[in-house]
Amino acid sequence: MVGRARPPAPVSRGRRRGQALVEFALLALILVLMLAGAVDFGRAFSAWIAMGNMARTGAQYGTIVPLVDPSSSDGISVSEIEADMAAAALTEQPSIFGSVPTVSAEWMAGAACLARVTVTYDFVPLMQIPPIPASITLTRRAQMRIQYLPPGYSCST
Repeated sequence: MVGRARPPAPVSRGRRRGQALVEFALLALILVLMLAGAVDFGRAFSAWIAMGNMARTGAQYGTIVPLVDPSSSDGISVSEIEADMAAAALTEQPSIFGSVPTVSAEWMAGAACLARVTVTYDFVPLMQIPPIPASITLTRRAQMRIQYLPPGYSCST
């Protein structure tokens, strides 16, 4: 009788259930983390799109401000135009997930002849685990050529 293998001992049914429960717990943790990561990515992408819309709205307002605001024909300062551009950007979407982004506007006549709006937002992920930073700064910028200049300004091309 050489090398005859012994049949495995029967495993009780309760031990098999315990093994399946441990495997499920390990896999469920990974799946929940992946789901939470996908939700955070979706929120960040949604904020990115909203910021782009805000920047374009503000820049577009800056390109046609004399046509939109009839009082500008009396003479309007660059700082007033920039403030109106920032306000137009915030009119598009006043807040992103409950917090107001930072909007800066530049209106450049002369050689550049551009209206530029930059929107900055500090995105805070829902998952606060060590490899993911506590806050991610997102920035979007839109720039458009000024189409109509108020009296007293010129664009040199």
